[in-house]
Amino acid sequence: MRSPSAAIALVAAVVLLPFTTVMAFQSLPLTSAWVVTALAAGTHAAVAWRRERPVLALALVALGVAGQAVCTGLFFLLPSTLVVLLVIYAAAAYGSRVMSLAVGLAGAGGTTIRYAIDPDVVRSGFGPVPWLLLILLVAVVGVAWTMGLLRRAQLDAAVLAAESAEFERRERERRAVADERARISRDLHDILAHSLTVIVGQSRVARFDPAKADTALEVIEDTARSSLSDLRATLRTLQETTDLQPQPMLTQVPGLLARVRGAGLDVNHTVEGTPRALGAATELALYRFVQEALTNAARHAAGAAVGYREHWQTDRVTMTFTNARRSAVAVPGVPGLGLVGMRERLAAVGGQLVVRTERTFTVTAEVPYHPKVSA
Repeated sequence: MRSPSAAIALVAAVVLLPFTTVMAFQSLPLTSAWVVTALAAGTHAAVAWRRERPVLALALVALGVAGQAVCTGLFFLLPSTLVVLLVIYAAAAYGSRVMSLAVGLAGAGGTTIRYAIDPDVVRSGFGPVPWLLLILLVAVVGVAWTMGLLRRAQLDAAVLAAESAEFERRERERRAVADERARISRDLHDILAHSLTVIVGQSRVARFDPAKADTALEVIEDTARSSLSDLRATLRTLQETTDLQPQPMLTQVPGLLARVRGAGLDVNHTVEGTPRALGAATELALYRFVQEALTNAARHAAGAAVGYREHWQTDRVTMTFTNARRSAVAVPGVPGLGLVGMRERLAAVGGQLVVRTERTFTVTAEVPYHPKVSA
């Protein structure tokens, strides 16, 4: 799956860079024209990181535009400078809101000063007075930054809605299981209380009235047999209703990916090898691993691209989630969630969790097809 940011960067470069090049070579000395064109191309390339590394993209674009400002005071008229608005928006939505606003306002001020002191601009009398230009640039930066904040709020709302829906689903399941167990408990009480009362009463009859002993023992036998049958049926129902909903399997992962993608999370899913059917417990553990990894990525690194790789080997399956944002660390301490929950689930089926945080944040689940069972 090609990154949407890379596609946007390519489209922006195809549309804007040729016009920038023509304007630079028609209005600037040859050396300055080459420098401005090269810097413009660099700013277009930096746009490809607008979602994965928004702060870095913002810094690179700011440096490129600053280099163009050295060459000409009218650099802001070059079409390629519009990419500044793209990275301000991206930084506000996916990175640092404060830094995006600070860089945008600083750029507006610096552009105005460079415009006001440029000798060619002063001699030509071109353009508006500096304070009008400053107001215009601040307004444009404010629009881009506000749109980024709106996108950030949209992503946060999607994550909160998903968490709320999951909590409500689990709560409904918990209440249903509790109600069913209460009903079964009442059934057990009724069965045992009735049968034991009859058995105790008939035992006394057999003990104190030998003439009725055979009849009493027959009643005891029939009551015990009937109670045993009812007890087995009730216990079977208890086992079948421990979890009223079917346990999720790996076949449901595509639906899970579709839901998180709909919420705005960019997931690149690749499969290597041939998938195979696993045990119910193993598939449940791997499904929960995928679910929690996606939830953590959406919660702690909204907007960053997530790589999800399945590698079906000869003796094991490996599932790896990679996020370019180091901030995607799960918050420990919540039962069943985060790294602790992942590790415990995988260990229960003979697997292990591997976490790496050198350049990217990576969590890997390794589960053998035939786990060793300790004695």
